[in-house]
Amino acid sequence: MNILAYVVLSLLLFGLIVFVLLFGQNPRLRNGPIGKLHIVLTERLPRGVVAALKMGLGKTNWHRILRCWRYCFQARNPFLQIFFLVLTAGSIALFLTHAKPHIPNIYLRPMHSVIIPVQIVGLYVVYFVACMADPGIVTKENVARLLEIYPYDHIIYEPKDCSTCQLPKPARSKHCTMCNACISRLDHHCAWINRCVGANNHRYFFLFLFYLTQFCAYGAYLCFQVYRGFILDWGLDKAYVLDRTTGEKYPITFRKAMLHILQKDRMIGSICILASVASLVVGIFFLYQLYLAGRGVTTNEAFKWEMLEDSIDRGEFWMVDDDSSSDPPGCVPPTSQTSARRRQTSRDKKQQQTESPATAAAAAPRVRRRQIKSLDQVDNIYDKGFFRNLWEIVCPPR
Repeated sequence: MNILAYVVLSLLLFGLIVFVLLFGQNPRLRNGPIGKLHIVLTERLPRGVVAALKMGLGKTNWHRILRCWRYCFQARNPFLQIFFLVLTAGSIALFLTHAKPHIPNIYLRPMHSVIIPVQIVGLYVVYFVACMADPGIVTKENVARLLEIYPYDHIIYEPKDCSTCQLPKPARSKHCTMCNACISRLDHHCAWINRCVGANNHRYFFLFLFYLTQFCAYGAYLCFQVYRGFILDWGLDKAYVLDRTTGEKYPITFRKAMLHILQKDRMIGSICILASVASLVVGIFFLYQLYLAGRGVTTNEAFKWEMLEDSIDRGEFWMVDDDSSSDPPGCVPPTSQTSARRRQTSRDKKQQQTESPATAAAAAPRVRRRQIKSLDQVDNIYDKGFFRNLWEIVCPPR
């Protein structure tokens, strides 16, 4: 098996693991092979490793490892930021040492010698801004304003207080245990910038993802063009392959020429592969974030809507309308006037079975429940249209 096959198989395996970890809990996938593999990777395998470590190291050493694990993966720390800086600085240093001396060439103009340092400086400026920007912490001073900006939809958000911050929780906010604060319009906690992505810094996070995607793609492009220049410099464009059986000569193909260069100069090739994979992974994540933002949904809310859709598919989601509504009874599309929502759980069913006929009769005129049979019947009041949703990220309401 040649080096290209190893690289392809490694990338496929890496992509499969990332896909399983990201989407294994999706309601549409969790009952299939993807969901089972997710359980193996996130539950069974860790339990096996923990049992082996406990047995081999003893309780004292195990508790030390556990404390270290919790600090590294369950608390705010700069490890991934340091890793990012070391990885990018090391890759850039290798690029400047091995690839930059071959620029310009027949395929790369001299202007790239100016663009390259600008790109490098820009990367660290954008990353610094993303790491330092305030995500939008909910405080006593701004909580009243945030309650006005983001009303409760009574579907995925209900009025309640944060037991930790002792403040009302505005809709779309969430308490982050790592940051120890409630974050306005929380998207997710990003360990790469060591803080949450919220209403105030979502735009800078988008900028960082976009810049990193094009930065890696640009680096991969430069390495590829350097390799193309090697084909001419090494005379591979005039090389041929001799067929020992027939004695005929065949011009060497572009693919074989590139593989030959990769075997002779693996450093530039490794940088090119790393940059290509990073650009692909970050680019896909950027497009996914853009897709969610365009729909008026955060990453945190995406999981809520998926669970809601799963409940609807199982026939377990009901909505309760105001008695004053003029709509006829039955299953009708909800509007912004919908006052409450209710999921029919086993506890609800038990309560229905035990309540007296008199109680049921008394309650009947006051509420009207209707079963929701499709997610299309549920209105996302935070979706204001693709461009308005994106503009809200660029210029968050104050």
